[in-house]
Amino acid sequence: MWKKLSAIILSILVCSGCSPKVTENNLAGAHLVKADEMLGEKTFQERALSIKNLLHQINGISGNAVVVEGHTAIIGLRIEEGMEDDATRIIREADNAARQADEYINNTSITTNQKIVSLVEEMERKRAK
Repeated sequence: MWKKLSAIILSILVCSGCSPKVTENNLAGAHLVKADEMLGEKTFQERALSIKNLLHQINGISGNAVVVEGHTAIIGLRIEEGMEDDATRIIREADNAARQADEYINNTSITTNQKIVSLVEEMERKRAK
């Protein structure tokens, strides 16, 4: 009985996957498509500038950095002292302003975290070069 059972298990193992052939991921056929530098009539930098200009009008924002990529705006906000309790309102207004300034913006990523705002400012400077 044990011989028959072990023979069946051994045959199942041999038939089910003891192949020396290794399957590889073939990424040679994958295409990476870079987003166009323009969406509509404006470049990404022009779109970011129009959003920045609208953000300056929001009460409670002392500075901002905007990077636009495709249909997404990455926004870093510096909030005036004493306005930290209004951060949720300011972020909501910034989201509305970004969508109002650019009809192609479908997504926004907005932060008031000072470390992340510094990173967004750095990205903005690099894009301006």
